[in-house]
Amino acid sequence: MMTKYISLSIYGTPVQAPSQLPQGSSDTLQKIIQIGISLLLIVAIILGLVYLIFGGVQWIMSRGDKQQLDQAKLKITYAVIGLIISLSGFLIVSIVFNFFHLSFT
Repeated sequence: MMTKYISLSIYGTPVQAPSQLPQGSSDTLQKIIQIGISLLLIVAIILGLVYLIFGGVQWIMSRGDKQQLDQAKLKITYAVIGLIISLSGFLIVSIVFNFFHLSFT
């Protein structure tokens, strides 16, 4: 069996890791990371869609006012860019997980 070591230092002071990790702790850490990333992705998508809807409503409510119309266009543009960045981040994390032979689903 291969021994794995964890090294951590805070402000230059070494922190001792436990000598033995409980069985299945790496699986637990993997599940926590999976759930955290999934939740962040879901929140980012929901916020992006809500922001997109608010931009659309602002566009409709602008009634031809140039300044409000420009603000609505910016809001929609930022929402689409945010969604693209969120989905790209999910893709990158999936690639990293696959590189280390970890499941992400």
